[in-house]
Amino acid sequence: MWHRISLALSFLTVLHLPGRSKTPFAEEDLARSFAHFPTVGLLLGLAAALTAALLSPFLPSAVTAVWLLIVSVVLTRGLHLDGLADLADALGGAFDHPTRLDIMKDSRIGTFGAVALMLCLAAKAAAFKSLLDASQLAPFVAIPALSRYAMAMVAFRIPYARASGGLGRPFIEHLSRKELTAAGFVAAPAAFILLGFTAFAHFAAILLIVLFFRRLAIRTLGGVTGDVLGASNEVAETALYTLAAALSPI
Repeated sequence: MWHRISLALSFLTVLHLPGRSKTPFAEEDLARSFAHFPTVGLLLGLAAALTAALLSPFLPSAVTAVWLLIVSVVLTRGLHLDGLADLADALGGAFDHPTRLDIMKDSRIGTFGAVALMLCLAAKAAAFKSLLDASQLAPFVAIPALSRYAMAMVAFRIPYARASGGLGRPFIEHLSRKELTAAGFVAAPAAFILLGFTAFAHFAAILLIVLFFRRLAIRTLGGVTGDVLGASNEVAETALYTLAAALSPI
């Protein structure tokens, strides 16, 4: 288990566990690390909440919100933002599966990807400011865990889009109900402890986002890729932060 937690942490963030194993990992380990994605999300959320607590007394909420974005991007290497940009370019720049998949492999960013990134970051910053103004730090901890649980739900029992393989293929093809259940046993208690009854609204939003991305992936790409999973995390985070801001006391 320690090996898989370390694998999830090193894949999703720039962080590494001390004394992490040098043992080569199997493809099954990549899929089983999905069970620990919400745990990694909680760690990222704690880092965000700590940053907010440290900066809020000294900076306006708008400035603190921008620094929270910076911390998030640095800790995650912008991995999921890259997926969002690639997916937006693919959907906006082509009308058939093969061409869309080729666009997603291109390291250059296009107009659709740039616009998607700007809108996503602007929406997050606005939600962060609203939560900071309401002195709500719990959503910063809970939501990164929930969005990464959504990633696991999107990946569960769905075909991989590229016949030639790719970074996300081992995660998707070996993911079982056991890993999804284990991820839920972390995400659900964290959500209800930190968000109270509003967690029901957050889980309803997650369900809608997961259904949307699974349908979108099948219809437009023929299946899921790593970029689709990354995009689903960013959209889920943005939607959940917006929902948390809307539900926060004024």
